[in-house]
Amino acid sequence: MLRRHTTVFVFVTVFMTLLAAVGLVGGCDTAQDTSGLPDGAQLVSAAAASFDELHTVRFDFDISGAIPGLDVRGGVGQVSRDGSASGKADVEGHQTTFTINGSLLYLTDQHGNRTERPVPAGYTPAALLDRSRGLTRLLRGATGLKTETKEDIQGVQAYRVTGELTGDVVSSVLRQIRSDVVVKFWVTQNEPQELVRVWMQVPPQRPNEGAVMLELALAAAS
Repeated sequence: MLRRHTTVFVFVTVFMTLLAAVGLVGGCDTAQDTSGLPDGAQLVSAAAASFDELHTVRFDFDISGAIPGLDVRGGVGQVSRDGSASGKADVEGHQTTFTINGSLLYLTDQHGNRTERPVPAGYTPAALLDRSRGLTRLLRGATGLKTETKEDIQGVQAYRVTGELTGDVVSSVLRQIRSDVVVKFWVTQNEPQELVRVWMQVPPQRPNEGAVMLELALAAAS
């Protein structure tokens, strides 16, 4: 049980570092439109500025594949800059409900068993949503940004921007990932331009393994 609790802490950390902005997102339209595309770096910079104004977000997080040291396969919930967070996570095939209130983490397993323990230093949502770290670090650390196309994300018109993150940048906020990764950001066409989807491809850690995909869908919460 202790390892599962620790895994939930890691899940919250991974999610916070990928947080972004407004508009519930899901699958994208396969049709592509490459006409009149704006500069990718400017779009991502605008998305980072919008993130700086964000206070609370609902999320839906999914991992396709396995990352050593991270047994979470997905989760849904809500997090705020004030340090509070709540939701559900799939940990090693077990559904776990979590709530962070102040310095305490409350966990309830699928059988209704509830436990309480302090939130370890370094795993607080407030720190990971800090404007100088977390997702902002990933957004502002991405290189080679290029706008690929326009897409409709469940009714939200967005630009898809591709880029790269070095291992140093990724590991500074996602300690389980130390390799360079490919990243894609979807940024709304309408202003204020906000990040509506994040996708990351982590290369195989060992021979004969496939790449791991991380995807995050978000919605602003009042």
